[in-house]
Amino acid sequence: MKRLFLGLLGFFLLAFAACGSKEPELPPYGQGNKEEFEQFLTEIMPQEDPWTEEELQTYESYLQPKGFEHVFSEEEIKELFKSKKNPKSVTSQQAAEDVTLAFELLSYVYGGYHYFGGDEVFFPIRDSILAKLTSMKEIQTNDLWELLWEGLSPVIADNHFELSTDQRGIYAHERDYSQSTYFVRDLYFDDPTGVDPQYVKRTIGPEGALTYCLATVCKSPENLPTTMTIEGVEHPLSWHLAQPTVLSSSKEKKVFSETTMADGRLPVLQNYSFGGSDKKMNEFAATGTSYKEEPLFVLDLRGNLGGNDGYAHTWIKNFCGKDVIEKELWSAKITTSYTVANGGFVNANGGVWRTSESDGTLWETDNLIFVLIDNNTASSGESFTNMLTLGKRVILVGTNTMGCLNFGNANKLYLPNSGIMLRLGANCSFYQSLDKTEGIGYSPDLWVEPSDSLDAVVRLCHYYGLYEESVYLDENISNTYR
Repeated sequence: MKRLFLGLLGFFLLAFAACGSKEPELPPYGQGNKEEFEQFLTEIMPQEDPWTEEELQTYESYLQPKGFEHVFSEEEIKELFKSKKNPKSVTSQQAAEDVTLAFELLSYVYGGYHYFGGDEVFFPIRDSILAKLTSMKEIQTNDLWELLWEGLSPVIADNHFELSTDQRGIYAHERDYSQSTYFVRDLYFDDPTGVDPQYVKRTIGPEGALTYCLATVCKSPENLPTTMTIEGVEHPLSWHLAQPTVLSSSKEKKVFSETTMADGRLPVLQNYSFGGSDKKMNEFAATGTSYKEEPLFVLDLRGNLGGNDGYAHTWIKNFCGKDVIEKELWSAKITTSYTVANGGFVNANGGVWRTSESDGTLWETDNLIFVLIDNNTASSGESFTNMLTLGKRVILVGTNTMGCLNFGNANKLYLPNSGIMLRLGANCSFYQSLDKTEGIGYSPDLWVEPSDSLDAVVRLCHYYGLYEESVYLDENISNTYR
């Protein structure tokens, strides 16, 4: 039977309303067709997809020769790592020195230098900025930042890349290539026939059933359709930006938390960050072992802006009992900057590229895992997401991630005269494909606004009767969730 739900979602969004409000009643347990849900799991099951020879050759073209000129000494790099106060202005000569140095650092340190065009692209930008400085006696530091940003930002599509002063900087979502998810709210339908497929997305409806909605990933809703005919009815469309999770200051200090939903019977492991103390990160990684015993749980990565991938690898190894490697073409530009930041040394004859490739490690699990993602899931948070999707019975719920993954292992370097900070990643890596994903990220399997994604999972689990009967079907269990 067809269903077209309009305006019902608000009822279920009251689950986390102000303290003292009455919890809503869930629909009868297990009324959905469980075969429908299992068919959906089959459709999203990961498949082996090895790299092609053409992709490998293309990737090689993004890298410099395996060995290259040694430019900066260890002492010089250590000095550039030191944070500097930004003066209000610098002389044109000082500005020119900083500009020249900035482009030397890009060439030597930055893993994405050749991917974004190499000398042929960056030298003209440098020369144009230097030419503008020749007519000046002095320049405001913020104006110098402006010249550098205007020259580099159209070329470097990299959310790890930063160029900033005490007063000037650009957040990831402000960049021209960054895209977000837009929804048409409260419009659900079962039959997508005749609807433009670029806007049709799988979702969780107000009753908890798998259904369809209208959603898309783009920079702005200006050019999105304003009407659409669905199941024979023409609907006016109002597109709304899905707001990502912004962690409170108290949560930013946390690494993870463990809570429950659905009368304390649906475990929720929220991973706020892959940064923080080693002790806390190791505690998080160790939880992978305990969650092996949970037949069904939620892993909440909303707002996880990243940190250290190693803890994500360890969590999955603890969970599934094997080392899981992403499908990845990986490289690191091993220069003086890299080794000063990570320990070790670089051969005096020059820097080197280290590279590796993996077709990915699929892993089995009998557990059912819902992974919540949003536009603030980034960097190591996205790497964790990617590793999780290599497991069967893993479902991504939410919106597109940030797209901040291809040029990681970034370090901050400070220009000596102006104190302008450059944050440059040593890695040039690709996952799943060579498609440009910076600012776009990974897509969910079920598209749900982040503010509703946890509630929506609860509804779905209840609708399809996914809890183990011996544990959950107790006549003393109420139909509410917390």
